[in-house]
Amino acid sequence: MRDSHQNHHMKIRLLSILLPALFLVNCSVKHLQRAGAVNPTDFNTKVYFETFKGVIALDLSINGRVRKFLFDTGADLTVIQRDSISGKTYNVSGASKRKMELGREIVTSMRIGSINFQNTYALNGDLSGLKEQIPAFGGLLGQSIIGKANWLIDYPGKYITISNSNLADNTFKPIRIRRENGNNPYTFLTYDGIEYKVVIDMGSSSVLNLPDDSRFAKDVAQKIKLSENTRDRYTLGGIQMVTEKVGMIPELKLGEFTFKNVDFNINTSSQPRIGIRFFQEYLIYIDNSNGGGYRLKRSVTTAAP
Repeated sequence: MRDSHQNHHMKIRLLSILLPALFLVNCSVKHLQRAGAVNPTDFNTKVYFETFKGVIALDLSINGRVRKFLFDTGADLTVIQRDSISGKTYNVSGASKRKMELGREIVTSMRIGSINFQNTYALNGDLSGLKEQIPAFGGLLGQSIIGKANWLIDYPGKYITISNSNLADNTFKPIRIRRENGNNPYTFLTYDGIEYKVVIDMGSSSVLNLPDDSRFAKDVAQKIKLSENTRDRYTLGGIQMVTEKVGMIPELKLGEFTFKNVDFNINTSSQPRIGIRFFQEYLIYIDNSNGGGYRLKRSVTTAAP
């Protein structure tokens, strides 16, 4: 007999372009995120990463087996790629209106470099359409692991330093961060004198993605020449073909930082978001020791291809 949780609906934010950003509601998300331990308790390690369609992929040893996990700040829980579901099941739905059933489990060991994340809560399921694109695909690295450490990301240098200690000096400048439902990190972009709220979704391969019904998209469309683009996009449940509008914004401001010639796309999605490639010239520090704040500074490394 199916577990009673099968009928418990959770919301999953659109996997913009490449992967889904999972967003769970109506359950004790914070409790699940905090469960488990990190061994050793004092840690500092530097690991290099690959990118797939611009999204960071880290090598993790999961229960002794090395797999590639996509770094997804928008996912409340880590997601394990499994060909069949195990554990309590949940029906999930995405911004694309597609649905999928996922299970829940506790992963005994997930090791990144010298750091072992033990007894971590995770979801599991078959991410068909995504697993075929990434060799040795293991799943999505979500907040049940990300939230337990500080992360200094050098995107152009293609490495991350992970530690329980502070990794940023006073040359890093903070950006304004807000969180809704206690998890999703939002910030604010200024375009042509108007401020717009955007979610920071490092699981998105877009530089800047705007929902076609958003005020941001409508304002941009009035001022910037748009082109039409058709491509494959991974959303919950697999690959789908999307037609979108694309263009380039000459200048955006994020706090005291100015970003020039920012590529953007407009399509059906749940909310305005900036992906990891928005920061392709920056060092990004996620300070989970102090409430999950973000700090930036320009990288001296040549931008990654």
